Amino acid sequence: MTSARDTFWRRLRWPLISVVLTIALAASRVAVNPRFYFADDTERGSFGQWWSLGEHLSRGTLPILDPSAWQGGNYFAEGQWGILSPVTWLIGLTAYVTPDAALHVTAWKILFLAIFAIGMYLICREFGASRPWAALAATLAPAAGFTVYMDAASWSTGLFDSCLLPLVWWTLRRAVEHGKSPIPLVITSFTLVTFGYVFGVIVLVVLLVETLVRHIVLRDRVRILRTLAASAWGGLWTIVVYLPAMMTSAVTTRSEAPYENTGFLNADISDLFSSASPLTVATIQSFEGAMTSGPLVYIAWILPLLPLFLPIPRANIKRLLPVWIYGAFALAFIIAPSDLGAIRWPLRMMPYVVIAALIVFSVAATKAFPERITRGRAWAAVGLIAAMAYVSWIGEMWAWKAIALGAALQVIAVIVVVLVAQARDTPFVPGRASSWEKKTAFVVACAMLVTMGVGAAQLMQWRESPLPSVNAPTDTDELRDVLGDVEGDAIVVGNYMKGAGTPESWDERLMANLWYISDANVSSVYTVLPFSAYASDLCSDLRGLTCKSALETLWSNDEETDLPVADLLSVSTILVAKYSFDNEPTPPEGWHLGNDGGWMWQFERDEPLPAAGGVVWSGEGTDVTETGDTQTSVTFTVEAVGEDPRVALSRLPFPGYSVSGAELADPVRDYLLTVDVAGLEAGDQVTVRFLPPPFPVLAGSFVLAWLLLAGWLIARGVVRRRESHSA
Repeated sequence: MTSARDTFWRRLRWPLISVVLTIALAASRVAVNPRFYFADDTERGSFGQWWSLGEHLSRGTLPILDPSAWQGGNYFAEGQWGILSPVTWLIGLTAYVTPDAALHVTAWKILFLAIFAIGMYLICREFGASRPWAALAATLAPAAGFTVYMDAASWSTGLFDSCLLPLVWWTLRRAVEHGKSPIPLVITSFTLVTFGYVFGVIVLVVLLVETLVRHIVLRDRVRILRTLAASAWGGLWTIVVYLPAMMTSAVTTRSEAPYENTGFLNADISDLFSSASPLTVATIQSFEGAMTSGPLVYIAWILPLLPLFLPIPRANIKRLLPVWIYGAFALAFIIAPSDLGAIRWPLRMMPYVVIAALIVFSVAATKAFPERITRGRAWAAVGLIAAMAYVSWIGEMWAWKAIALGAALQVIAVIVVVLVAQARDTPFVPGRASSWEKKTAFVVACAMLVTMGVGAAQLMQWRESPLPSVNAPTDTDELRDVLGDVEGDAIVVGNYMKGAGTPESWDERLMANLWYISDANVSSVYTVLPFSAYASDLCSDLRGLTCKSALETLWSNDEETDLPVADLLSVSTILVAKYSFDNEPTPPEGWHLGNDGGWMWQFERDEPLPAAGGVVWSGEGTDVTETGDTQTSVTFTVEAVGEDPRVALSRLPFPGYSVSGAELADPVRDYLLTVDVAGLEAGDQVTVRFLPPPFPVLAGSFVLAWLLLAGWLIARGVVRRRESHSA
């Protein structure tokens, strides 16, 4: 008789194995390259914003707006700061106290890869996969090419969303299809939405719509109501998280995003034939050029074995309907045009294709192995292997050895599966594993070992992400000391990338969001929403990189106000990249060279200005006295109103600003928040205040979300109580 302990172990061992192997494979990348998970947007983007978020939380506040960060300082609009995500709060707090940035991000990313494995196991089981095959899918999914080399290495929020999606899907089906507690769904969907990464939310919408339409067709009223409740919960939080960015986009370069296909980070049909080839790159254009050095469309080496397990029984095809619809959508997305307005680079949907493909594979294998494996199906699998290898070779003829090696491995796998399936069955002994269980365990264990070997081979070929690393210091104390003794606000001019590989250069400057770790207020931070007029004036990109002419602009006089632009921006320190200039610039009166480094000139004001945010100019005959200044508000008293009744502030005019006692005017220089005080008299007080737009809608959605949850829980409790009484 099987004991409860044995039963528990049988249920736990396969998911545990998949999690352990996932962690081991993820950790092995760090053994080869300690900075594997600390590249590009993680290095210059995510960690700095997490550190800043943790700093705010340690003071009991949330960052809403920072005028000194200029176009990067509208944090609700930025979205991926995760302002409302408790998980991101925890990541931020741990970042703030960590001594080593690379170690911090590595630990969190490996944790999410483990969550990916758990979620994949559960969702595969939900659709009918046996424990061993579900565990294999759970081992393969976190090892897929795009997840490893793009999301895990660089695009943190993309990783978080794709790793969490299987768990969200499982909790959705648990709540809607099976009538279980909605609390797990509420938690997981809230977490996914509040990470602020739009691709995960798009997929969640697809899952919810599919669920709703399916139950409408089936006229299942109870499940329709459950789906509507789940959709409303997710929808209300999507409004809270994403509406500020949508309302802000009109003044940013996102509003200018085209609808076109440049071939950048999207796939074509032929690229998909490389999805089972772990050591080839397909023809994916990215930042490296026409070919990207990484297996970005790789799903799993075992995929061509699928014909062994076909056809899938009709009942299971029907049960997999949500997977077919979701997978078709994700597949259509990755071969879509590269730019769909603000939604760009569709290959970022690749992890969601992986999820669908491996669910189908695990269910098909469960229903066919070992009883339905035949030599005819084996030849079909060999034919698919040959076809995929041939099409891959056409696109990458130079990689013929890797393609041939992968095909040979897959043919061997077909042979092993056939031999094991057709081996003589052992007599059944009560209390012991059956013959099919032993065969399945053997094949899955071998496949897991091959997956580990394939991961190791990939790592030998590609030791790092195709997305670049700038080799920034990982010691947070070292980062904090850079420019820590300057007064007022600072900006970086020129190509700060030069010297990134030289450790000594980091004593003179940081990059993008790493500036948040410094004690200095530096505007050259990362943003997903470059403010169009500001970016054009200073030729600044989304990482704060400017052209050399930005220095001339800063030191020139604005025609309308006759003040230096640097004064209007409240800039007190300018770091100038030497690489961008032939000769040392000559500062204007009131400025001096504070430090002549090996990589940067540091120009400083003789008398530093206050930080950005306050009044910097008033029109002819108009005089005001500033009486209060916070990051989200400014108050000033009118002393006199002249022919030009305008007052300019060193703030960007983001949507969300309102004025009490006066009106907003057209921005000075097209990007300085400006107030019209016409009609006011001496002594009148004016308050300029910022709230994420449209704040009433956001606040209403916030409240409605919690009321909806309370109503859902109460209604469920009432129904369950009635059912128990009737029983």
